[in-house]
Amino acid sequence: MPLVEANTRYAKQAFAGIVLVSDNESWITSGRQHGYGQNGSTGAMTQCENFKKAQRGLGVADPTLVCIDIQPYGPSQAPERSDILNNSGFSDAAFNVVSSSLEGDASRFVREVDAVEL
Repeated sequence: MPLVEANTRYAKQAFAGIVLVSDNESWITSGRQHGYGQNGSTGAMTQCENFKKAQRGLGVADPTLVCIDIQPYGPSQAPERSDILNNSGFSDAAFNVVSSSLEGDASRFVREVDAVEL
């Protein structure tokens, strides 16, 4: 799991956040390695909270978790909140959405969405 690696190998390096890209297999359920985390959360969320604690210790105020599910269906691996972005589907526009989220510029995110021609 990428977050386990980030929490061990890169624990002393500061990051603005972490981006997980999956085909919805990152929704971790029982019977898999790192199946369930603490207090009934997914393993991904438990590792994310460990990552965030370590990052705060390095001076990163509120690192962002970005989850991109390229084949979204069902529940996401992480609940939507101010420090978590769930992006369903993938196109070139995903890079701008991720960049806006990691920069914490909500106005830029709105501008990106408004700029998309339908």
